[in-house]
Amino acid sequence: MENLPATPVTGPLTKAERDYIVTALQTTQTLLHDAVDGLSDVQLTFKPGADRWSIAECVEHIVMVERGIFRATQQGIQQPADPEKRSDIKISDVDLVKATRGRSRPIAAPAPFVPTGKYGDTAATMALFDAVRAADIDFAQNADADLRTHYFDHFILGRLDLYQALLLIAAHGERHRKQIDDVKAAPGYPHA
Repeated sequence: MENLPATPVTGPLTKAERDYIVTALQTTQTLLHDAVDGLSDVQLTFKPGADRWSIAECVEHIVMVERGIFRATQQGIQQPADPEKRSDIKISDVDLVKATRGRSRPIAAPAPFVPTGKYGDTAATMALFDAVRAADIDFAQNADADLRTHYFDHFILGRLDLYQALLLIAAHGERHRKQIDDVKAAPGYPHA
C-alpha cells in the first residue's frame, strides 16, 4: 500500500499504479492458492460455527464478488470518459484498501453473493477464480482507456473509478483469504 496515494487522485492512471494493481492481483491470487491447495474435503467444508462460512464458501464468495465487480468494470469502460465525475469519489485508494481488507468490522454479504455451492467443488471454483482473475489482470495491464475517468458505483463505498474497482477486487480477495486463515485457526479445525 505504500505506493497508493492517501488522498483522492486528480490525474490519469500512472504506470506505477498500473504496475501496483497487476502485482496486487497476482499476489492475492497466489496467496489464495497457497491457502487452499492440498486441503481435504473435510477441511474445506469445516465450519467454525453455524453462522460462519467454511473455506469452500469463502472461495465461492470471492469468485461471486469478483465476477460481479469485473462485469461492472466492463460496463463502466463502455461509458464515455468523464473527468468531472472524479469529484463524486469520496474515498482514497489507501482508505479503500484498508476498509476492504480489514476484518474488524463484519459486513454481511448481499443475498446474491452468499455462497450456495453453485460452482461445484472447490477445485472447480478455483478454476473459475483463475479464469476471472486472468481477465482482471489482462484488463489491468491492457486497458487503453484511463481507468481513472470511468466509474463503478459500489453499494457501500459509493462511486469508485475503475482502478479503484480493481483495487477492490484484490483487497476483497485478501479479506476473505484472511477469513480462511481464521477458519484454519478455529477450535476443532481438522488437520487432515
